This record gives sequence, structure tokens and C-alpha cells, in this order.
Amino acid sequence: MSRINGRTIVLLILAVVLYVSAFFTGPEPMDYEAVLPFSTSIFFDALFGATTLSYILSMVFLIFIAASVYSFNLMFTTGINYLLPVLYLFLVLYNPRVIFFSPLHIVALLLLWSLVFSARYRNFVQNLSANYLSFFLFGAASLFYPPMLWIFPLVILLNIRASEEKPKYVFTSLLGMLTPLVMAGAICYIFGGSNLLNGLGTSFWSSMIAFGRHAFDFSAVEIASGLFLTGFVFISLFYLLSNINRYKIVHSNTSIRILSFALLTTLVFAVFLTDNRDPYGVVLLVPISLILFEYLSSPKNNKGATIFYVVISSLAIISRIIVLVR
Repeated sequence: MSRINGRTIVLLILAVVLYVSAFFTGPEPMDYEAVLPFSTSIFFDALFGATTLSYILSMVFLIFIAASVYSFNLMFTTGINYLLPVLYLFLVLYNPRVIFFSPLHIVALLLLWSLVFSARYRNFVQNLSANYLSFFLFGAASLFYPPMLWIFPLVILLNIRASEEKPKYVFTSLLGMLTPLVMAGAICYIFGGSNLLNGLGTSFWSSMIAFGRHAFDFSAVEIASGLFLTGFVFISLFYLLSNINRYKIVHSNTSIRILSFALLTTLVFAVFLTDNRDPYGVVLLVPISLILFEYLSSPKNNKGATIFYVVISSLAIISRIIVLVR
């Protein structure tokens, strides 16, 4: 137990160091217009720009996301462990741009709680209100990142086979997904008339079909870190799949959802990613942290976990030092 606590404390200290040092690396906020289907305004500039409000909101959302990851783990998978949310924060803070609030922060929190209600619908009494809330949050997330709508049919398929009332399940899923979109359209029409509504629709569709706007810029250390992390994700994935039949039913069913979340979000970002330095990790690292932790939290994988924490911490520190002295 002391070893786990020690890792948690060390990783938390390193996360704080990464956060504080990020302000000295000269990062720029992400171009929110590249993903957000709304017109530029002073409000959005203050919200997502290099402002005090943006710094505060970013940290508040990151803490909420980390706490939600902890709650999700407590409800459905490996149980009480404070190392998991700290691991998420550490991995997210590797990217200096995460100190700025962005639409992706909102997407991450909404999708995580969409996953929570989806797991509740699947694992407990099949309450259609839980399914509605799951897809309502998914629809709300798509307002801040429209390409998410492309995976909507695949998300429906996650629960449809196990659903006792398939027509009602499909209906509540569609209703939940459409509700926030209709609400946003209604607000635009009330305050700006048909011109604003048409403008929103055009911007939304433009965001949905903006394929291949990739801009990649990696340093050697970032490539090494990415390859190392990817390698451990695959090791953790293999460990999870080889043990999934030994888990309790709730844990097993939820693990399938985590894997689906990771696969679908990775697919969307791979197609629609604009700039690799933007904080897409805020979203992607939610399922990735949960997958990694399945392997890292197992006592029989203690040596592998030690190697992971030592190497990934060293690479993060080296990468930040290089950026600071450059």
C-alpha cells in the first residue's frame, strides 16, 4: 500500500511541476474555430484564449475530469485507487497547451459522463432515462466537436444487443442525441433569427466534413514518449483482453465500453485532427488511462508498472527541459 501511495505522491508532484513549467514554455491556445461550430466572439476569445479565465477554467475542468475518472473506476472497474486520477492529470499535462481552456475540455467531461450513464444502463436495471442521459451528453459533446456525430450509429450498437426493449432503446437514443442540437438551434433562432440558425447549420456541417487538416510537428523526445506510451497501451490492452472473462460481469461489460470509447475517439481524431499540439489528449487519455490502469494496478505487474512510471516520468521531464531551454 505504501508503494502505491508513494507513486501517487511522486506522480502528483511531477504533474504540478509540468503544470507550472508549462507557463514558461510560451504555448499558444488552440484555434477553437477549427473545431467549434460557432462564430468568433469576444466571449469565446475570453473563454478559450490566453486569459486568466481560460487558465482557471482549464484547471477546474481537469480536476473535474480526473475526479470523474476516479468515480467511474470506483463504480464499475478496479475500485478505490487515488493513483488513477493522478495518472490522468500527469499524462494530460505533458502537453503545455492544456493550460488553456478549450472545447476539448468540455467534450472530455461530457463524453466521460455519457459513458457513465451508458454503463449504468447496461449493467443495472435497464432504465431508459439513463440511456437518454447518455445520448443527451453525447449530443451535447458533439456541439463542441461536431465530427463526433459520425460515430453515433456505432455508439448505438454498443447496447442494442443487450437491450430488452430495442425500439424504445433506439428511440430514446435518437431523442437524447437530438435534444441538445435542437435546443442549440432554437436558441440561435430566438436570438438571431433564421440567419444565425442557418449560419450555425453551415458551420456545423463544415466542421463535420473537414477531413485531413493535419499539421504534425513532433520532437524526437515526443516521438519516443508517444511510442513508449503506445507500447504500454497495447501491453495493457492485451492484459485486459486476456483477463476480461475472469472479471465480474459489471467490470467485464464496462471494460468493453472503455475499449470502444478509446477506439472510436481515436478513429475520429485520426481523421479530423488539425494540430497535434492541440490538447486532444484531454479526451483520448480518459479511456487510455483506464486501460493502462488495468495493467498497472495489478500486483503481479509491479515490475512493469515501475518501468512505466520511471521511463514516462523521465521522458516528460526531459521533454519539458528541452522546450524550456530551446
